[in-house]
Amino acid sequence: LDEFSKNFTYSRTGKGLRVVFPKVIRPYVAETVLVESYEDGISVQSVLGQTKLSKDAAGPSSGGVELREQVGVLCMDAFLKMIFADNFVHGDLHPGNLKFRYAVDKSRQLELVVLDAGLAVQLSSQDRRNFVEVFHALATNDGLQAGKLMVERSPGDTSLVRDRDGFVAGVGELVSSVWGVGLALGNVRLGEIFGKMLGLACHHRVKLETSFVTVATSIIVLEGVGRQLNPFTDLAAAARPLLAEAVARRIWE
Repeated sequence: LDEFSKNFTYSRTGKGLRVVFPKVIRPYVAETVLVESYEDGISVQSVLGQTKLSKDAAGPSSGGVELREQVGVLCMDAFLKMIFADNFVHGDLHPGNLKFRYAVDKSRQLELVVLDAGLAVQLSSQDRRNFVEVFHALATNDGLQAGKLMVERSPGDTSLVRDRDGFVAGVGELVSSVWGVGLALGNVRLGEIFGKMLGLACHHRVKLETSFVTVATSIIVLEGVGRQLNPFTDLAAAARPLLAEAVARRIWE
């Protein structure tokens, strides 16, 4: 929680992404006890599938579609920041851990509250480089490069890989098959993409880093939220500026 609060400064400064984490209440911290601030809000789960939002929903009334789009954008922006800017990723962003509310100041802007930070992932320098470069290849429609990187950076014995060229070609075909729809969450299931990539890796005996699989799983979890909240969000377009900066700065060094 301290690390997430350091990375997302909105609750202290009023600036940056409007994302809030509970505050740790010291000295009430021990190995078996953690006291946090109570953060009010409406569960994202409660508005999925709704067409309208009640006026009792802690802020201005709003059309359900517009509200879900706003929450979806905040979720996606926060997640991409965790991956590419902070290297500290919440690994359990399901709707039950996400709330929204409106700021108490005059702006009445929408805020996202993120709960349950018990599952978090931080990549090593090498793992971060691998993930960023593979994700960059996927986001720029270069599936063959993604496949090659996964084999070349495999932590296992590459001599045990079954049909290396077949694996690379399979990843290339997978990426090409989905690129036409722009990786919009409403049309392309990222969970299915990553699942098929992991399936290909298993079939061809390409060993992957645990952290890569963990972050991929985090994307799968968030995909379900993002597709329901804002199905027209273009993940590739949203990630591309952060990816370009990450690669140019070689943030893993």
